[in-house]
Amino acid sequence: MIVIVGAGAHGLSAAYHLLKRGVRDVTIVEATRVGYGSSSRNVSRYRVYFNDRKNLKYAQEAMRFFSAESKRLNLNPMFYRTGYLWVLGNTVPEGFRRSSSLWDSEGLGGKYLECDQFPFLKTGLGNCYYGPIAGSFHHDYVTLSYYMEVKGTHRFMKGEVTKILASSGKVKGLLVNGVELQADQVLVTAGAWSSNVLSSPDLSIPVTPERKEAYITEDVKFRVKPLVIDLGTGVYFSHTLKGEIIGGVDKGVSGFVDFSTSLSNMMSYLRRLRELVKGIDGIGILRGWSGFYEMTPDRSHVMGFDPQWPEGLFVDAGYSGHGMMMAPLSGELMAKMITEGKVDPLAAPFTPERFRTHKLLQESMVI
Repeated sequence: MIVIVGAGAHGLSAAYHLLKRGVRDVTIVEATRVGYGSSSRNVSRYRVYFNDRKNLKYAQEAMRFFSAESKRLNLNPMFYRTGYLWVLGNTVPEGFRRSSSLWDSEGLGGKYLECDQFPFLKTGLGNCYYGPIAGSFHHDYVTLSYYMEVKGTHRFMKGEVTKILASSGKVKGLLVNGVELQADQVLVTAGAWSSNVLSSPDLSIPVTPERKEAYITEDVKFRVKPLVIDLGTGVYFSHTLKGEIIGGVDKGVSGFVDFSTSLSNMMSYLRRLRELVKGIDGIGILRGWSGFYEMTPDRSHVMGFDPQWPEGLFVDAGYSGHGMMMAPLSGELMAKMITEGKVDPLAAPFTPERFRTHKLLQESMVI
């Protein structure tokens, strides 16, 4: 039997792709409810623009896979391209120029423009950079589509996993609410809580939670198609199809803190939003929410297994703010890894042994 820990987008995607491979003996253990963590607490954007080539390559394939997968899902996730737009100011930072040179070398089609060329922005903002290969989707429809596909076949169990059980170098099961659940293979997809599940000294992974906040405004006439990132303040935003402006500010709180929002952060976001966008001077915030980025030391995800772990133990977590857009492809790659015992070349740079062997990625493009 295979046990998947966590019923978010990544766990359900893996369950779905295991089912497509004919694997039906699967139990999904969830401590709260389907999609409780970051799968339901994000702003649903995708991009290929990273500054480590390995992440960039992974994101390119993830977007191709997601686009095709969106046509097969029960619910339409409204996967569409909008682009990303960075507001850079009068001087382009050298680090950003290095990133854009990498993107140029990969043929990603980005270009520097005067911000005045975008009619929804106020004048005098200086330089902008537009990257076209990025966009939007509806996160809930992804998670729920996978759930609808597997709920009639796979088993669901509510409970908290406190320990992975192993014997003679192989996984034997796990403790759920203090009761042993037998398993031949275990996949941990518990997001920010993955390090709690893999908490023994010989199984630990460096995934830490960082609370981020997001806000949504009252609706106005659609004008902001790309996701706009104001590099100087960390404010980012875009329009939803309903007309609300959704976004946040790049300020986080480390640790397992409450899912709450800060009035100070909200006002910083709203103030900068009004400074950047034409015709919304009186706009207000309708609601806000928070969720965890599951951060790793190199701001890149962890997938697969460590050869020093018990055989049959796998992880898929630590996406550092870009997990939702990777869920379809990551679920497929994890299903392949579990059933075939091989690490796909695309996943090889992200295995957990890199922390032990000091082969970290060089990623800093966290949005």
